[in-house]
Amino acid sequence: MKYLFIVIIFFTCTFCPSILFALPADDVVPLVDQEYYFHVHRAMKDAKNSIFCVMYSANINPKYPKSKEYQLLDGLVDAHKRGVAVTVIFEKNIAFWEKGAKGKTVEKKSPKAYEFLKEKGVPVFYDSVKNITHSKILVIDNYVTILGSTNWTYSALNKNHEASVLIKSRSVAESFLAKLNKIPRD
Repeated sequence: MKYLFIVIIFFTCTFCPSILFALPADDVVPLVDQEYYFHVHRAMKDAKNSIFCVMYSANINPKYPKSKEYQLLDGLVDAHKRGVAVTVIFEKNIAFWEKGAKGKTVEKKSPKAYEFLKEKGVPVFYDSVKNITHSKILVIDNYVTILGSTNWTYSALNKNHEASVLIKSRSVAESFLAKLNKIPRD
């Protein structure tokens, strides 16, 4: 019996380590295509303490202030006005599309979204030019984590096939926050 127990532990540790180290979750909700907007917008409205948002691309067009991408940014502003601690980090890097070994143009993603949030008093930053932050993630109240492929753009929120997930788990949220807080900011 003792030998069988040792063999089971050995195989579990060797071939299924994720079982031993998985982070518990209270709920996991797949967000496919246009489902993302509804869940994110509601989660931001329900936020009580904090929203940490890292977004590769958030493009808004002032001609369309009722668009989904604008409404998500408004959700961050509304949360900030309610006293929720909001932090937003957008991507900034050396333009990798430039010809030549080393580009010199600094490409700031989401410039209109950045200015919109800054004008409303929301703490918003660009990441360091030395890194590419391709993440699309929100951590809300150290409990809800929403991450996946969805940028805050017209195409992503209305046309593209996108896949994201909403995870309700304090340990998952805290694990992501520990890493996201290390993103260098300019």
